[in-house]
Amino acid sequence: MPAKPSLGLYFNDTFIELSQVSADGKRLESFNQLVLPPGLVVNSEIKNRIGFVQVLEQLFGTAKPKTVSLNEDVVIGVNDNHVFLSEFTVPNVPGKNLNDAIEYQVRSYLPVLPSGVETDSQIIGKTNEGQIEVLLAAIPRVIIENCVATCTSAGLRVLAVEPAVFANIRIIEPRQLDGKNQLLVYLGEGFGVFSYITSGNPRFSDFLPQSEIDKAGDMSKTITSYINFANSKHPNRQVTEVILSGSRQDMEKTVLDLKTQNIVATIAVSRLAKTEVINHTLLHTSHGLSLKTFDLRPSMNLLPVDHRLRVIKERLMRTWKRILNSLLILSLFGLLALLLIDLQAIDKQRVLKTQFNEYEQQLKLPDSQQFIKQTDRLNQITGQLIALRDVTGGEENILKVLSSVTPSGISLTSVVISRNPGLKKLTDSGSSWIITGTADSRELVLGFYSNLLFHKGFADGRLYFDSLEKDVGLIFRVANITTK
Repeated sequence: MPAKPSLGLYFNDTFIELSQVSADGKRLESFNQLVLPPGLVVNSEIKNRIGFVQVLEQLFGTAKPKTVSLNEDVVIGVNDNHVFLSEFTVPNVPGKNLNDAIEYQVRSYLPVLPSGVETDSQIIGKTNEGQIEVLLAAIPRVIIENCVATCTSAGLRVLAVEPAVFANIRIIEPRQLDGKNQLLVYLGEGFGVFSYITSGNPRFSDFLPQSEIDKAGDMSKTITSYINFANSKHPNRQVTEVILSGSRQDMEKTVLDLKTQNIVATIAVSRLAKTEVINHTLLHTSHGLSLKTFDLRPSMNLLPVDHRLRVIKERLMRTWKRILNSLLILSLFGLLALLLIDLQAIDKQRVLKTQFNEYEQQLKLPDSQQFIKQTDRLNQITGQLIALRDVTGGEENILKVLSSVTPSGISLTSVVISRNPGLKKLTDSGSSWIITGTADSRELVLGFYSNLLFHKGFADGRLYFDSLEKDVGLIFRVANITTK
């Protein structure tokens, strides 16, 4: 999930609006909407760039509840009266062949489209016969270039340009759209957008100013005419519901008018859980543009390739600058650490040298020389005593052997070892020895005796029991000499 979602920016000939959603995509953090001076934007084309930039500065600087920086990523929505939407089908072929078929079909549309358009397409479903349904979108390049150049000059980074209908769908809770054939009616101040959607995918969309809606009679009659048009184009996907969205306050009245005509109608529920903007509706187009960062469905982006590459390049440059700055800071810290270590080493060297000189002076004193001689003599005597003990003794080794072979349940009552003439150690073979003890069972004694014979100094021992009838509470002895 992105740490900082893009801003949403939408405008038509009469107003402009800005939205910023939270990092988790669940609430609206900032919003603003301003009326545009007449003639500043005509047919969604910016006619006065300087004046438009001034409006942008005011829009961002007065956003509520907190202002928004102009140095941000932004997604721009293009008015539907400048968007060409058309659906077509291609055979369901695997892999690259499908992409080739879609590209071929898109190229076949170019001669009938206005010159100089940017196109994008996405798969939106399958027919009953299994063919792939594709939606094609086209926007005049001059409109896109006009928007991008103006917003870039104000300091914004344009990441995407998309038809506004996708933002109007995206802002709605997906559960209201899944698996349904609907007419989405987006009502803004002074205009309406009528979009036929199936499972949240637009198949056509039409922008009407309020003057055109009034010519049809009223809003409910206009909606009815679009329902009939959608049903004629898609007889197998009849409109089952009208869903109203937008910022108009009279949507409830429109819903009631439709219900009196036995048309199922409902008001859209926003994906945003709440807003920090007081008295604000959560169904503005710019909200959906800002939510593009979180869109899990395939979505259009008609930003020209050269602009996308420029955005990627700028992002890479910013990333490299951050990395280089981090490396520079780490290098400075490393140099400071090395300098500190060097200073500490010099200081320790000076202290050690001072101590060495002091010890050297003490060693040169007569008392010190005598003490050194006595210490050397004592070390010699100690070494001789240790060597003598190793040669003539061996008691520790004997105790270690007995400890390792004596199991629980056996208690040794006596161990007598006599070094015979000519032997140096008690552990040497040839010494006379006898071991006595008590045991809980005969099996324990036999195991003890078997383990004892494995050791060189006790390999010549013989086992004796005080009684051959008892199996418990035994008294035994092991010896290499004849005993009674």
